[in-house]
Amino acid sequence: MNYQKLKQTILFPVITCMAIFCSSLDIHADTYNDGLVTIKHEELRVKKDGRRIQQFEHPCELMGNVVTNALSYIFYEEKGLLKKKGKVRVFQDDEIRKLVPLIIQAFSVATPTQVVTVSSYSERMLLTDQQNYCILFISGRTLNIAFSRIHMFQTFNDAMSEKKRFAATRENPTEISHSRFWKLVTSEGQSLEPDHENWLVIDLSNEMYQQPVVQRVGTIDEKIKVGTSDLDDRIKKLEEKMSYGSVPKEPELTSPAREIHTESKIKNKLIILRELVDDGVISEEDYNYKKAKMLREAMNDMSLKDQLREIKDMMTEGLITEDDYNEKKKELLDQF
Repeated sequence: MNYQKLKQTILFPVITCMAIFCSSLDIHADTYNDGLVTIKHEELRVKKDGRRIQQFEHPCELMGNVVTNALSYIFYEEKGLLKKKGKVRVFQDDEIRKLVPLIIQAFSVATPTQVVTVSSYSERMLLTDQQNYCILFISGRTLNIAFSRIHMFQTFNDAMSEKKRFAATRENPTEISHSRFWKLVTSEGQSLEPDHENWLVIDLSNEMYQQPVVQRVGTIDEKIKVGTSDLDDRIKKLEEKMSYGSVPKEPELTSPAREIHTESKIKNKLIILRELVDDGVISEEDYNYKKAKMLREAMNDMSLKDQLREIKDMMTEGLITEDDYNEKKKELLDQF
Protein backbone atom coordinates (compact mmCIF):
# COMPACT_ATOMS: atom_id res chain seq x y z
CA MET A 1 0.00 0.00 0.00
CA ASN A 2 1.38 3.38 -1.03
CA TYR A 3 1.14 5.28 2.29
CA GLN A 4 3.06 8.29 0.99
CA LYS A 5 0.55 8.76 -1.84
CA LEU A 6 -2.30 8.32 0.62
CA LYS A 7 -0.80 11.04 2.83
CA GLN A 8 -0.41 13.45 -0.11
CA THR A 9 -3.97 12.82 -1.29
CA ILE A 10 -5.60 13.37 2.10
CA LEU A 11 -3.58 16.49 2.87
CA PHE A 12 -3.85 18.05 -0.60
CA PRO A 13 -4.56 21.78 -0.07
CA VAL A 14 -8.17 23.09 -0.02
CA ILE A 15 -9.58 19.73 -1.12
CA THR A 16 -12.18 17.83 0.87
CA CYS A 17 -11.93 14.20 -0.22
CA MET A 18 -15.01 11.98 -0.16
CA ALA A 19 -15.76 8.32 -0.88
CA ILE A 20 -12.16 7.21 -0.36
CA PHE A 21 -11.60 3.71 -1.64
CA CYS A 22 -8.89 1.18 -2.60
CA SER A 23 -8.20 0.26 -6.22
CA SER A 24 -5.43 -2.33 -6.63
CA LEU A 25 -2.47 -0.84 -4.78
CA ASP A 26 -3.47 2.82 -5.21
CA ILE A 27 -5.73 4.67 -2.80
CA HIS A 28 -7.45 7.77 -4.10
CA ALA A 29 -10.59 9.84 -3.76
CA ASP A 30 -13.52 9.48 -6.12
CA THR A 31 -14.87 12.98 -5.46
CA TYR A 32 -13.19 16.29 -4.68
CA ASN A 33 -15.07 19.33 -3.38
CA ASP A 34 -14.24 22.98 -2.80
CA GLY A 35 -17.36 24.95 -2.01
CA LEU A 36 -19.64 24.81 -5.06
CA VAL A 37 -16.95 23.16 -7.20
CA THR A 38 -17.14 19.37 -7.58
CA ILE A 39 -14.67 17.13 -9.43
CA LYS A 40 -15.39 13.44 -9.98
CA HIS A 41 -14.02 10.38 -11.74
CA GLU A 42 -16.55 8.75 -14.08
CA GLU A 43 -16.46 5.81 -16.46
CA LEU A 44 -18.29 7.11 -19.53
CA ARG A 45 -18.55 5.85 -23.11
CA VAL A 46 -16.74 8.39 -25.28
CA LYS A 47 -16.61 8.34 -29.07
CA LYS A 48 -13.96 10.47 -30.80
CA ASP A 49 -13.65 10.67 -34.58
CA GLY A 50 -16.47 8.10 -34.77
CA ARG A 51 -14.61 5.52 -32.68
CA ARG A 52 -15.06 4.61 -29.06
CA ILE A 53 -12.01 5.41 -26.92
CA GLN A 54 -11.12 2.25 -25.04
CA GLN A 55 -8.50 3.85 -22.81
CA PHE A 56 -7.47 7.40 -22.01
CA GLU A 57 -3.92 8.52 -21.34
CA HIS A 58 -4.49 8.49 -17.59
CA PRO A 59 -3.16 8.88 -14.98
CA CYS A 60 -1.11 11.91 -15.98
CA GLU A 61 0.70 14.76 -14.27
CA LEU A 62 -0.38 18.26 -15.32
CA MET A 63 1.34 21.52 -14.41
CA GLY A 64 -0.58 24.24 -12.62
CA ASN A 65 0.26 26.99 -15.12
CA VAL A 66 -0.76 24.77 -18.05
CA VAL A 67 -4.18 23.97 -16.57
CA THR A 68 -4.72 27.60 -15.50
CA ASN A 69 -3.91 28.92 -18.97
CA ALA A 70 -6.05 26.26 -20.64
CA LEU A 71 -9.12 27.16 -18.55
CA SER A 72 -8.47 30.88 -18.97
CA TYR A 73 -8.58 30.70 -22.77
CA ILE A 74 -11.92 28.91 -23.09
CA PHE A 75 -14.51 31.22 -24.65
CA TYR A 76 -18.07 30.96 -25.91
CA GLU A 77 -20.58 33.04 -27.85
CA GLU A 78 -24.26 33.31 -27.06
CA LYS A 79 -26.96 32.51 -29.62
CA GLY A 80 -30.34 34.15 -30.13
CA LEU A 81 -31.77 37.64 -30.54
CA LEU A 82 -30.81 38.77 -27.01
CA LYS A 83 -27.26 37.44 -27.17
CA LYS A 84 -24.31 39.38 -25.75
CA LYS A 85 -21.90 40.84 -28.26
CA GLY A 86 -18.55 39.14 -28.71
CA LYS A 87 -17.02 36.18 -26.93
CA VAL A 88 -17.18 35.56 -23.18
CA ARG A 89 -14.86 33.62 -20.90
CA VAL A 90 -16.40 30.39 -19.60
CA PHE A 91 -14.54 30.27 -16.27
CA GLN A 92 -14.07 33.20 -13.92
CA ASP A 93 -10.78 33.72 -12.11
CA ASP A 94 -12.15 32.69 -8.71
CA GLU A 95 -13.49 29.49 -10.30
CA ILE A 96 -10.14 28.72 -11.90
CA ARG A 97 -8.27 29.14 -8.61
CA LYS A 98 -10.50 26.47 -7.07
CA LEU A 99 -10.58 24.18 -10.10
CA VAL A 100 -6.88 23.93 -10.93
CA PRO A 101 -5.60 22.00 -7.86
CA LEU A 102 -8.62 19.68 -7.93
CA ILE A 103 -8.23 18.91 -11.65
CA ILE A 104 -4.51 18.25 -11.25
CA GLN A 105 -5.17 15.87 -8.35
CA ALA A 106 -7.99 14.10 -10.18
CA PHE A 107 -5.86 13.50 -13.31
CA SER A 108 -2.93 12.27 -11.24
CA VAL A 109 -4.94 9.30 -9.96
CA ALA A 110 -7.53 8.73 -12.72
CA THR A 111 -7.48 5.28 -14.28
CA PRO A 112 -7.23 4.72 -18.06
CA THR A 113 -11.02 4.17 -18.22
CA GLN A 114 -12.04 7.24 -16.21
CA VAL A 115 -12.79 10.79 -17.36
CA VAL A 116 -12.72 13.78 -15.01
CA THR A 117 -16.07 15.54 -14.62
CA VAL A 118 -16.34 19.16 -13.48
CA SER A 119 -19.38 20.89 -12.00
CA SER A 120 -18.75 24.48 -10.92
CA TYR A 121 -20.78 27.50 -9.88
CA SER A 122 -19.32 30.98 -10.30
CA GLU A 123 -20.92 33.73 -8.24
CA ARG A 124 -22.85 36.37 -10.13
CA MET A 125 -23.34 39.94 -9.02
CA LEU A 126 -26.57 39.46 -7.10
CA LEU A 127 -28.39 36.32 -6.04
CA THR A 128 -27.92 33.58 -8.64
CA ASP A 129 -24.97 31.52 -9.80
CA GLN A 130 -23.75 30.47 -13.22
CA GLN A 131 -23.24 26.75 -13.56
CA ASN A 132 -20.72 25.04 -15.85
CA TYR A 133 -20.61 21.29 -16.43
CA CYS A 134 -18.01 19.49 -18.53
CA ILE A 135 -15.85 16.40 -18.78
CA LEU A 136 -12.09 16.37 -19.35
CA PHE A 137 -9.79 13.64 -20.64
CA ILE A 138 -6.42 13.22 -22.32
CA SER A 139 -6.44 11.48 -25.70
CA GLY A 140 -3.92 11.69 -28.51
CA ARG A 141 -1.76 13.86 -26.21
CA THR A 142 -4.40 16.58 -26.26
CA LEU A 143 -6.74 17.81 -23.54
CA ASN A 144 -10.37 17.28 -24.51
CA ILE A 145 -13.07 19.35 -22.78
CA ALA A 146 -16.73 18.74 -23.67
CA PHE A 147 -19.47 20.93 -22.14
CA SER A 148 -23.17 20.32 -21.62
CA ARG A 149 -23.83 23.49 -19.58
CA ILE A 150 -22.22 26.93 -19.77
CA HIS A 151 -23.29 29.83 -17.53
CA MET A 152 -26.65 28.25 -16.72
CA PHE A 153 -28.42 30.50 -14.20
CA GLN A 154 -29.35 28.77 -10.96
CA THR A 155 -30.37 29.98 -7.52
CA PHE A 156 -28.46 28.88 -4.43
CA ASN A 157 -31.19 26.35 -3.61
CA ASP A 158 -31.03 24.96 -7.13
CA ALA A 159 -27.28 24.57 -6.73
CA MET A 160 -27.70 22.65 -3.47
CA SER A 161 -30.26 20.33 -5.07
CA GLU A 162 -27.93 19.80 -8.00
CA LYS A 163 -25.09 18.83 -5.66
CA LYS A 164 -27.34 16.26 -3.96
CA ARG A 165 -28.22 14.70 -7.31
CA PHE A 166 -24.68 14.86 -8.63
CA ALA A 167 -23.54 11.46 -7.35
CA ALA A 168 -26.41 9.69 -9.12
CA THR A 169 -26.07 11.40 -12.51
CA ARG A 170 -24.05 10.15 -15.43
CA GLU A 171 -24.31 13.12 -17.76
CA ASN A 172 -22.18 12.70 -20.87
CA PRO A 173 -21.48 15.96 -22.76
CA THR A 174 -19.76 14.09 -25.62
CA GLU A 175 -23.14 12.65 -26.62
CA ILE A 176 -24.49 16.09 -27.52
CA SER A 177 -23.20 18.24 -30.36
CA HIS A 178 -24.56 21.73 -29.71
CA SER A 179 -26.66 23.97 -27.49
CA ARG A 180 -29.52 26.28 -28.47
CA PHE A 181 -28.03 29.03 -26.32
CA TRP A 182 -24.24 29.01 -26.87
CA LYS A 183 -21.31 27.68 -28.86
CA LEU A 184 -17.62 27.44 -28.03
CA VAL A 185 -15.13 29.74 -29.76
CA THR A 186 -11.62 28.43 -30.42
CA SER A 187 -8.42 30.18 -29.37
CA GLU A 188 -4.80 29.53 -30.34
CA GLY A 189 -3.87 25.85 -30.03
CA GLN A 190 -7.54 24.80 -29.93
CA SER A 191 -9.90 23.09 -32.36
CA LEU A 192 -13.45 21.78 -32.20
CA GLU A 193 -14.19 18.08 -32.39
CA PRO A 194 -15.80 17.53 -35.82
CA ASP A 195 -19.58 18.13 -35.79
CA HIS A 196 -19.45 19.47 -32.22
CA GLU A 197 -19.87 23.07 -31.01
CA ASN A 198 -19.44 22.03 -27.36
CA TRP A 199 -16.19 20.02 -27.48
CA LEU A 200 -12.73 21.61 -27.47
CA VAL A 201 -9.49 19.78 -28.32
CA ILE A 202 -6.55 21.66 -26.79
CA ASP A 203 -2.90 21.15 -27.69
CA LEU A 204 -1.26 21.74 -24.31
CA SER A 205 2.20 21.77 -25.90
CA ASN A 206 1.31 25.08 -27.56
CA GLU A 207 3.52 27.89 -26.29
CA MET A 208 0.51 29.88 -25.06
CA TYR A 209 -0.31 27.26 -22.42
CA GLN A 210 3.29 26.85 -21.30
CA GLN A 211 3.64 30.50 -20.29
CA PRO A 212 3.72 31.57 -16.61
CA VAL A 213 0.31 32.51 -15.28
CA VAL A 214 -0.47 36.20 -15.79
CA GLN A 215 -2.03 37.84 -12.75
CA ARG A 216 -5.43 39.14 -13.77
CA VAL A 217 -7.88 41.47 -12.10
CA GLY A 218 -10.49 39.53 -10.11
CA THR A 219 -14.19 39.14 -10.65
CA ILE A 220 -16.74 41.94 -10.35
CA ASP A 221 -17.65 40.77 -6.86
CA GLU A 222 -13.99 40.78 -5.81
CA LYS A 223 -13.48 44.29 -7.22
CA ILE A 224 -16.42 45.58 -5.19
CA LYS A 225 -15.27 43.77 -2.05
CA VAL A 226 -11.65 44.92 -2.03
CA GLY A 227 -12.03 48.10 -4.06
CA THR A 228 -9.41 47.18 -6.66
CA SER A 229 -11.24 48.61 -9.66
CA ASP A 230 -10.11 52.02 -10.91
CA LEU A 231 -13.46 52.60 -12.60
CA ASP A 232 -14.74 54.91 -9.85
CA ASP A 233 -11.75 57.23 -10.29
CA ARG A 234 -12.13 57.21 -14.07
CA ILE A 235 -15.86 57.94 -13.87
CA LYS A 236 -15.22 60.80 -11.44
CA LYS A 237 -12.70 62.36 -13.84
CA LEU A 238 -15.12 61.94 -16.76
CA GLU A 239 -17.90 63.58 -14.76
CA GLU A 240 -15.59 66.48 -13.86
CA LYS A 241 -14.72 67.01 -17.52
CA MET A 242 -18.34 66.79 -18.59
CA SER A 243 -19.53 69.25 -15.93
CA TYR A 244 -16.65 71.70 -16.39
CA GLY A 245 -18.00 75.14 -17.27
CA SER A 246 -21.62 74.02 -16.91
CA VAL A 247 -24.17 74.96 -14.28
CA PRO A 248 -22.90 75.32 -10.70
CA LYS A 249 -23.18 72.41 -8.33
CA GLU A 250 -26.68 72.10 -6.89
CA PRO A 251 -27.10 72.75 -3.17
CA GLU A 252 -27.68 69.79 -0.87
CA LEU A 253 -31.31 68.71 -1.08
CA THR A 254 -33.46 67.41 1.72
CA SER A 255 -35.89 64.51 1.70
CA PRO A 256 -38.08 63.72 -0.19
CA ALA A 257 -36.61 65.84 -2.98
CA ARG A 258 -33.20 64.37 -2.18
CA GLU A 259 -34.50 60.86 -2.85
CA ILE A 260 -35.91 61.86 -6.23
CA HIS A 261 -32.62 63.55 -7.10
CA THR A 262 -30.74 60.38 -6.08
CA GLU A 263 -32.98 58.20 -8.23
CA SER A 264 -32.46 60.27 -11.37
CA LYS A 265 -28.75 60.46 -10.66
CA ILE A 266 -28.51 56.66 -10.63
CA LYS A 267 -30.32 56.30 -13.95
CA ASN A 268 -28.45 59.21 -15.53
CA LYS A 269 -25.11 57.71 -14.53
CA LEU A 270 -26.05 54.33 -16.00
CA ILE A 271 -27.17 56.04 -19.21
CA ILE A 272 -23.80 57.81 -19.45
CA LEU A 273 -21.98 54.54 -18.73
CA ARG A 274 -24.01 52.73 -21.40
CA GLU A 275 -23.01 55.36 -23.94
CA LEU A 276 -19.37 55.01 -22.90
CA VAL A 277 -19.60 51.26 -23.52
CA ASP A 278 -21.14 51.82 -26.96
CA ASP A 279 -18.35 54.31 -27.77
CA GLY A 280 -15.67 51.86 -26.62
CA VAL A 281 -14.44 54.15 -23.83
CA ILE A 282 -15.11 51.55 -21.11
CA SER A 283 -15.68 47.81 -21.31
CA GLU A 284 -18.82 45.80 -20.66
CA GLU A 285 -17.08 44.49 -17.53
CA ASP A 286 -16.61 48.08 -16.30
CA TYR A 287 -20.31 48.75 -16.86
CA ASN A 288 -21.36 45.57 -15.03
CA TYR A 289 -19.04 46.45 -12.13
CA LYS A 290 -20.57 49.91 -11.70
CA LYS A 291 -24.12 48.61 -12.22
CA ALA A 292 -23.65 45.94 -9.55
CA LYS A 293 -22.11 48.40 -7.11
CA MET A 294 -24.93 50.90 -7.58
CA LEU A 295 -27.63 48.26 -7.15
CA ARG A 296 -25.95 47.18 -3.93
CA GLU A 297 -24.92 50.47 -2.39
CA ALA A 298 -26.22 53.60 -4.10
CA MET A 299 -29.89 52.93 -3.36
CA ASN A 300 -29.56 52.33 0.38
CA ASP A 301 -30.99 55.77 1.27
CA MET A 302 -34.15 55.20 -0.78
CA SER A 303 -37.40 53.72 0.50
CA LEU A 304 -38.40 50.20 -0.53
CA LYS A 305 -41.15 51.55 -2.78
CA ASP A 306 -38.79 53.98 -4.49
CA GLN A 307 -36.17 51.27 -5.00
CA LEU A 308 -38.71 48.92 -6.59
CA ARG A 309 -39.95 51.71 -8.85
CA GLU A 310 -36.40 52.70 -9.75
CA ILE A 311 -35.23 49.22 -10.75
CA LYS A 312 -38.43 48.72 -12.77
CA ASP A 313 -37.69 51.94 -14.67
CA MET A 314 -34.08 50.90 -15.24
CA MET A 315 -35.17 47.52 -16.64
CA THR A 316 -37.74 49.21 -18.92
CA GLU A 317 -35.04 51.53 -20.25
CA GLY A 318 -32.64 48.63 -20.83
CA LEU A 319 -30.09 49.79 -18.24
CA ILE A 320 -30.34 46.54 -16.29
CA THR A 321 -31.41 43.09 -17.44
CA GLU A 322 -34.59 41.28 -16.48
CA ASP A 323 -32.44 38.90 -14.41
CA ASP A 324 -30.91 41.87 -12.56
CA TYR A 325 -34.41 43.24 -11.91
CA ASN A 326 -35.85 39.94 -10.65
CA GLU A 327 -32.87 39.29 -8.38
CA LYS A 328 -32.86 42.78 -6.88
CA LYS A 329 -36.65 42.73 -6.46
CA LYS A 330 -36.47 39.41 -4.60
CA GLU A 331 -33.65 40.76 -2.43
CA LEU A 332 -35.72 43.86 -1.54
CA LEU A 333 -38.90 41.89 -0.84
CA ASP A 334 -36.97 39.50 1.42
CA GLN A 335 -35.92 42.51 3.47
CA PHE A 336 -39.51 43.76 3.82
